[in-house]
Amino acid sequence: MSREQSMHLARLADKANRFGGMLKYMKAVVTSGIDLTSEERNLFCAAYKMTVDSHRRSWKVITSVEKSGEVTGHPIHLALARKCKAKIEKDLTQTCEEVLHTLETQLISGAISHEAQVFFQKMAGDYYRYLAEVAAEDTAQGLAQSSLEAYTRANAISAIHLAPTNPIRLGLTLNLSVYYYEIAKSFSMARDTAIQAIDSAIPLLESLTEAEYSDAVLPIQILQLNLARWTFNMSVDGMEEEP
Repeated sequence: MSREQSMHLARLADKANRFGGMLKYMKAVVTSGIDLTSEERNLFCAAYKMTVDSHRRSWKVITSVEKSGEVTGHPIHLALARKCKAKIEKDLTQTCEEVLHTLETQLISGAISHEAQVFFQKMAGDYYRYLAEVAAEDTAQGLAQSSLEAYTRANAISAIHLAPTNPIRLGLTLNLSVYYYEIAKSFSMARDTAIQAIDSAIPLLESLTEAEYSDAVLPIQILQLNLARWTFNMSVDGMEEEP
């Protein structure tokens, strides 16, 4: 099957919400060994994102059940919940490791444009972060460090070569701020990262075309919403900021 045929089938699978098929066809595109176009990058990312997000949602539900009163005093129910959780963790880990293998052996080294380099390094940061979320304590720290290193590499490139309103740069900053808040447990770093991105991008919005504006405004809005939510949570919890 040609690259063009695989892309056509991936588009159809995307429209039909058949993400397993979409993933299959995008794997075929990636193995062609040619630098991916923007559309190909986005479809590759979306195919894996839909799969791993399903695992992450399931993991959060089961974790909540495990910690709730639903299974308290019911050893069999607790054991079943933990068995289900272990299966979800295995599936999520396999998916993330598959993505990271593809990124680190093919896509990052093959990326030519600065946008592609940032895109794939950011994606690596995301999938190491997903692994850190579910990993045992003895391995979570190393995965979190790998996530931060990938985000840092992406940030170094984007700061020089991508405009503050570039949606890939904004998406990177958004996810890096989430890393600081949820993984590093640093409200101050999350806040400062979000504020810097917002303050750098907003003054430039008026100079954008309608399409560019549309691409930039959504991540900015999410950054603003996250910032408001995190600030509220800090005031409610009374958690001290880092010095």
